Amino acid sequence: MTLPVTVGWPQFFLLLLAVLGVILLVTALRGRRHVERFTDEQGVVRRLRRHRGIHWGQGISGIVLLAVAFSLLWAAFALQTYLGLTSEVKVAHIRATTITNLKHTLFVELTPYDNNGHAQPPQTFQVAGDEWVLQGNILKIAPWLGIVGLHSGYKLTRLEGRYDDIKLENTAPRTAVELNGGDDNFFQTMNAQRSWVTPFVDAAYGNAVFQRDGSYDIFATQDALIARKV
Repeated sequence: MTLPVTVGWPQFFLLLLAVLGVILLVTALRGRRHVERFTDEQGVVRRLRRHRGIHWGQGISGIVLLAVAFSLLWAAFALQTYLGLTSEVKVAHIRATTITNLKHTLFVELTPYDNNGHAQPPQTFQVAGDEWVLQGNILKIAPWLGIVGLHSGYKLTRLEGRYDDIKLENTAPRTAVELNGGDDNFFQTMNAQRSWVTPFVDAAYGNAVFQRDGSYDIFATQDALIARKV
């Protein structure tokens, strides 16, 4: 899968922030030098350089700037694998057909759309069930991160089958197909390490939409998936 990376002015600003942090940190670790002038016994003016030690205020400021800059840059590049949810976004098209003389089975043609809204090569799956289920992950980014170009994202992760009869749901064969690598490390990190990502991620959760046979356009909104019959 191609993972496009777009670098704009927000990321350039963060790089400058990181450089400033490095400068502050290096300056603090080198300490400050102070030059004192005095006259010796022969009347010659001399200079004496004194080292005042590490400037802890600058050092801490540099560490904080580096931590913030690299955290935001990491989030910015990791989110490039997700479809931006600045509005309603078309993420896929599904055409599902029943199979004559084969009950509880669908042929599902899935056409995903990339970050630029372009259709990708379709894939066809045989799915056990009366309905298809398309699942994905939603990452809702904190609103304040919009100032650095980050926004919420969506990624398709799984295609499954669903039976109308709950008994068949528990006993009949099941189909589950992984899409786009499934739940990636970035999504799992958002869930497992909520303590330090809370200021950056408002919510991280899975979502799904299901329908019967027919043709549907699949859209991701700010909160969930929706399917519109074509």
